[in-house]
Amino acid sequence: MEEKNRLRSFLTWVDRHLGRGSYLWIRPLLAPYQEDTHLAYAETLSRVVRPDIRWLDAGCGHKILARYHEKQEMEIVKRTRFAVGCDTVVESNHQHRSLEKIIPCDLSSLPFKDDSFDLVTLNMVAEHLVEPSRVFSELARVLDRDGQLVIHTPCASSYEIWLIRLGWRLLPKSVGFWMIRVTEGREPGNVFPTFYRANTRRLLSRLMSEAGLVEEELRVIEGRPFFYFAAPLSILEIAFEWFLRTIGKSEVCPATLLGVYRRSRKCSHSAEADSHAAEQILPHILQ
Repeated sequence: MEEKNRLRSFLTWVDRHLGRGSYLWIRPLLAPYQEDTHLAYAETLSRVVRPDIRWLDAGCGHKILARYHEKQEMEIVKRTRFAVGCDTVVESNHQHRSLEKIIPCDLSSLPFKDDSFDLVTLNMVAEHLVEPSRVFSELARVLDRDGQLVIHTPCASSYEIWLIRLGWRLLPKSVGFWMIRVTEGREPGNVFPTFYRANTRRLLSRLMSEAGLVEEELRVIEGRPFFYFAAPLSILEIAFEWFLRTIGKSEVCPATLLGVYRRSRKCSHSAEADSHAAEQILPHILQ
């Protein structure tokens, strides 16, 4: 028993200093330009969520922010007039940590009236969309005039996404699920197919413009290395990223897109959308 405890303590020390925890000391020394993308998203929400705002978190899952930002999430939600989530995963109805009202629905056919929200957020969802143009049009429809859309999603031009897609093709699914559980703490039931059909800067800007959404800002946030969980590999990867940045290929480095868009005053709804607006709607949105 004592030997097992010693082994467990040793492995914990290795993981803290040379494994998953190693990035905490590697980043300030070798990659100070890299950001915590989830922190950047949280800061953006704190800025755009004003008092009495009507907010829809589309594809909400079980939480709004990363698991280590729970207190900040609660404070942001309390600031709103009301906050609603929607998701195709029914389990989210009962497991969300901050939203009381979750509507099960398809994001390409939202059960809300036109102009129902001042803010719509799409956090780590766009990469899963089969038809992003339809979804973005729906999100624009339910936004009130001058309402904002905030989108946070991986950048598909990075080699990180290439490695992930290649890994899913070549490795057994069990290995992929194990890596996600170790690095992100997600179980297989919370892992969904990805398509990356709106996940480059140019493509996202075009799709948003077609939906009648005006780009206010679009940041490419360079984040932690793909192999952050192993110090030697992490250091080598950061050196490789320095080389990419030197030759002008920084867009290939691991990154996420964080954009803020505003509904154009010229945006109008089609007859189909106007008919759809008469469908079921939450009672408190009518008040």
